[in-house]
Amino acid sequence: MSRKMHLPTFLMLMLPFSATAATKTWTGTISDSMCGATHKMVKEHEQKGEISKTASKAEKDRQCTLECVKAGGKYVLASQGKVFEISNQDFAGLAEHAGHSVKLTGDLNADGKTIQVSEITMPGMSGKTHKETKK
Repeated sequence: MSRKMHLPTFLMLMLPFSATAATKTWTGTISDSMCGATHKMVKEHEQKGEISKTASKAEKDRQCTLECVKAGGKYVLASQGKVFEISNQDFAGLAEHAGHSVKLTGDLNADGKTIQVSEITMPGMSGKTHKETKK
């Protein structure tokens, strides 16, 4: 057989591997699917008394995220103008870091929009790191 016949076969065999998830780290903010990166519902939460009008912007963003998730939204990562869905909503650290700027490590799904989180840390802090535990 000639070499030309092997190249198409090789490419076809390698195609499934090119669509698999790739581990990557992003810097962004843990937000919610109702607000994305904008926290557009802060005023609504303030009017309902769910968020204090005197709270700092950072605390309002955090509370907005938590309230939106409580109302049925999902945690997301807002990073560099993109909003990524998080597939493992029960990951330890999502609620704790709601509204915070974080470094999030995980596998980007083939859809390019969804992350399976494996680690969350806060940049510049020597605080707690949340890692996925393998069973």
